Amino acid sequence: MDLLIFNKIEDDPCIKGVMEKDNVTVLRNIIEFSETEGVTNSAIKEYVATRLANDDNILSRLAQADKQIGNDLYKLALLDIEQIYKKLFAIQIKYEPSGNKIGFYDGYVNSIKSITDAHSAKELLDLLINHYRTLGSGILAKYIAFKFDGTLAGVSNIDTITFDDLVGIEYQKQTLIDNTKAFVKGKAANNVLLFGDRGTGKSSSVKALLNMFCDEGLRMIEMPKHCIKDIPLLSKQLAESPNKYIIFLDDLTFESHETEYRALKVAMEGQLQANPDNVLIYATSNRRHLIRENWSDREGGEIHVNDQMQETLSLSERFGISLVFSAPNQKEYLNIVSEMLKKYGIEMNGDIEKQAVVWQMNYGGRSARCAKQFVTSYVSK
Repeated sequence: MDLLIFNKIEDDPCIKGVMEKDNVTVLRNIIEFSETEGVTNSAIKEYVATRLANDDNILSRLAQADKQIGNDLYKLALLDIEQIYKKLFAIQIKYEPSGNKIGFYDGYVNSIKSITDAHSAKELLDLLINHYRTLGSGILAKYIAFKFDGTLAGVSNIDTITFDDLVGIEYQKQTLIDNTKAFVKGKAANNVLLFGDRGTGKSSSVKALLNMFCDEGLRMIEMPKHCIKDIPLLSKQLAESPNKYIIFLDDLTFESHETEYRALKVAMEGQLQANPDNVLIYATSNRRHLIRENWSDREGGEIHVNDQMQETLSLSERFGISLVFSAPNQKEYLNIVSEMLKKYGIEMNGDIEKQAVVWQMNYGGRSARCAKQFVTSYVSK
C-alpha cells in the first residue's frame, strides 16, 4: 500500500505481517490486542479500525479540532481508505476475547464497534471523521479520567459517586453543576476552589461532576502539586481536543517557600498565551488561602506585611468561584446518616442515632465522611 494520509499504519507490525503473510506475527499481535483492547470477535477488522481511530494524521487533527476538511483532503483520504478496506477489511480472522473488563469509555467502545462494522470504504471514512470530531484520538478518546505525572495515564476504574450520594451541601452542589454545565455547553465558566473542613465532600463533589457530565464531553485529569508547572504545556495539548477538561488539584496547600503556587498563578492568568476554552482548574483545599502563612512572614513592617498578604491572596482570587464546605452540626450530621441509611432500606431510630454519635466522637468528629464510614460499618453488621 502507498498511503498518503494514513501512512503511519503501514509501519504497524501486525498490518505488515498481514501484507507479508507472516501468520505467526499476525496471530501474536491479534491475541495480545484482543485480550487487552478487543470488543468484537472480528479480530483483524477491529485491529485495523482501532489503529485508524487512534492514528495521528492531518485529517484526524483537523477533525478533532472541529476544523473544515476540504474536498481534496477528503478524496485523498478516501483513496487511502479504499485500499485499506479492500486489502485489510476483507480478511477474516475470528478471535473471541476472554471478556475481561478493559476500562475504556463506553462511547469509545461503541464507536470502535461501528467503525469495525462499516460496510463500505466511504462509510468507514465518515465514521472515522465522526470519531475524531466527537472523541478525538489516542488515549484522550479511550478514557474519561486521567492521572498526569509528567505523562497522561488513563484511569479505567473511576469512583462512581453521584450527587445523590452527597447530603447537606445543596448550594455547593448546585453552584458546581451550573458552572460545569455552562462549561460543557461551550459557555463562559470559572475555575473553582472548594475549601473547608476535612471530610465534607469537596473531592467527592468534583468526582460526581465527571459521572454527571461525561456523556456530554467532560473529562477529568488529576494532577499532583509538583506537576503544576506543566499545566500550560498540557493545556496546549488539550486545546485541540473536542472534549472539555477539568484539571483536578486535590488537597492543595503551599508552604511559603514553595514556588509551585507562582506557576499556578501563571497557568490560570498571567501568561501571554490565552488559556484554551476547553480547560478549567478545580482545586480542593482545607484552607481558603492556599499559601500557608507563618507569624515570621508578618515581620518586617507594614510594607512587607502588605506585600506578603497581597501575594497570599492573589492566588485564591484567581479562582472565579470559591465554595466553602463546613463541618455539619450534630442535627445535620444525623440527617446525613439518615439519608445514607435510606439507600439501604433502613430507617433511622433512637438506637442508631446513639451509635452514630458515639462513632463520630471516636472517629474524627462530625463530617459527611465520618457519616459514610459509620453507615458502612452499620450496614456490614
